[in-house]
Amino acid sequence: MTKSTVKQDQIDAVTRGWVVYLHSGEATPDKVAEFESWLASDPRHLLAYRDMEQLMGDLSLVMETDADAPVLEAPFAAKPAWRDVRRISAGLAGVAVVAIGFILAQTSSSVPAAPADPIPAVETQIAEIRDILLPDGTHVTLGARSRIESRFTDDLRIVRLSEGEAFFDVSHDATRPFYVEVGDKLIRVVGTQFDVRQRADSVKVSVVEGVVEVLQAEDPVRAEKHRPEVSKDVLRAGDEVTAKIGSVKREFGMVEPESAAAWRRGWLAYEDASLGEIVSDTNRYNSQQIILESPGMENLRVTAAFGVDNIDQFITGLEASYDIQADYTASNEIILRTAQ
Repeated sequence: MTKSTVKQDQIDAVTRGWVVYLHSGEATPDKVAEFESWLASDPRHLLAYRDMEQLMGDLSLVMETDADAPVLEAPFAAKPAWRDVRRISAGLAGVAVVAIGFILAQTSSSVPAAPADPIPAVETQIAEIRDILLPDGTHVTLGARSRIESRFTDDLRIVRLSEGEAFFDVSHDATRPFYVEVGDKLIRVVGTQFDVRQRADSVKVSVVEGVVEVLQAEDPVRAEKHRPEVSKDVLRAGDEVTAKIGSVKREFGMVEPESAAAWRRGWLAYEDASLGEIVSDTNRYNSQQIILESPGMENLRVTAAFGVDNIDQFITGLEASYDIQADYTASNEIILRTAQ
């Protein structure tokens, strides 16, 4: 995978993130202004936005002309549906059109703005995905409702993921290792691509490219100084590990590198995952929070794949495949309980 391909994938992921966010019902004037700035910062952003707009229009037309087709090809296996895209509010649509019109007039003579230095802490809101460029050239795609802080020294590059999920495309520098602090674990690389997901009781690392070390340590400076003695797991492309916080227990697995971090493309995909894990992730992309009411539901094992903009389809699949009922009575919650 070339650097240009990786960059385009990142732009496409951020574009999808903006689409999902602007349709979430949570968009604020500040975020709309940020969206306009993002469009203006690079001509490729405008092209990606226009392509996504055309794609959504095409998909909407296909779905309208194929209304009798089954929604689920198999339980939880469906392509993201964009049939609600045309219902974007007039205000946001107007803002987008004005921004695009302005940029089209400027593109031929403008030069892409240089990325600004990142602030100490960057966080995203529900349904928001953000692309971040660190001072060393590392690209970070930050998932919804996530937070990172970065500090760079002459010897180390250190980023702390305190909440949510992030995909790292680390700029190679063998003289200055790159560390991610997450939970009570450290992730060490010198240049590679990997995804990190932080949960209340665990950390999941999925490697797309290169070599990643997951260390049982909390301080990067001491860990680097005593690296030969520190307990570590070495992962390569296609490897995945889920490490328990506060414990040395971990579970190893495999992941298709091309499908890792599918959330960047608007997908949430799971194989034999707990319902609690899936709901925790889903609630970062949906203004209506899913609540598991019945005891033990969080331990139910589920295999699922669905678009972040199509949470209702996931719930419909749950009701069809398990003894579960969904209650939509509350305006901002979806209550799931065992059927009586």
